Amino acid sequence: MAGGTEVVTTRVLKPQGLTMSSYVMINGKIALEADAQISAFDRGFLFGDCIYEIIAARNGVLIDFERHVQRLRQSAAHHEIAIPWSDELMRFDIDHLIATHPFEYAQIRLVVSRGIGGGLIPSSDLKPQRYLYYREALLPFYDENSPGVKLKTRRNPTIHKDDVSKTNNYLHAISASAGAAREGFDEVLWTGPDGEFTECGFANVFFISRDGDLVEIATPPTNAGILAGVTRSRIIDLLTLAQIPVTERTVTIEELPRFDEAFVSSSVKLLRPVTLIDKHRLHSTRKNAVFWHIHRLYNSWTQNQILDHLQKDLQH
Repeated sequence: MAGGTEVVTTRVLKPQGLTMSSYVMINGKIALEADAQISAFDRGFLFGDCIYEIIAARNGVLIDFERHVQRLRQSAAHHEIAIPWSDELMRFDIDHLIATHPFEYAQIRLVVSRGIGGGLIPSSDLKPQRYLYYREALLPFYDENSPGVKLKTRRNPTIHKDDVSKTNNYLHAISASAGAAREGFDEVLWTGPDGEFTECGFANVFFISRDGDLVEIATPPTNAGILAGVTRSRIIDLLTLAQIPVTERTVTIEELPRFDEAFVSSSVKLLRPVTLIDKHRLHSTRKNAVFWHIHRLYNSWTQNQILDHLQKDLQH
């Protein structure tokens, strides 16, 4: 119904037959995953005319919420999608879901659709819709015995260096990663027209080379047409604060043999060691790998965020 708001049930029950608990909030109303309904004319569904963020929550604490909302608003501005709600209201919705259904680890998908109404050219009276998908998740765990992530390179035909917003258009990444999976890989690693690495289908990538005591940590720059990942930016900030050099530069496929390690980063799966890119084997999971130092640095920061949150709660 054009311009309308969907009516949803407010029952909150544990979903039957699902391995992990899931809940949905549509415009501030909670629904069971199996009962949640959106309009068939929602533009996010029809045309991918929406933006979103995925945020991790650990022990009830949102990780990097402010950076995620800032990027959401940047994506909205780029695509001229209105966000009429304050950051505080969106945070209140998420906190309400977490308080009502606490999980040790969870992922929140915050989606803003341009509105409900067909036609390729949107009308000026559309009312934006907000959706929250709240799911219990498994806390990632990696050690020296982990198999690591295997990446398959593929040229990306859809790089747009002037648009790094986070939209619902993941068709190329999904189909490419499905193809990589059929070859025994975990995910696709995109390259640009000149053989430069950009990003993975669903994560950013870092490369590590080691020559004695000399270590280089490199990651493709944002002007390569990559999504400026929130976890990526946090890692760069933490390394810089720890006075560990990290470089944002072009890394080409010809350089791959000189790298000993690599890892990928994303908001929910966090930092994952890479052990294979095409046929090139990496030693990211060995005992003295540089990756583990970066992994501990990020985990320590996350734990401090949780402790700070708990201390503030006690003060109130």
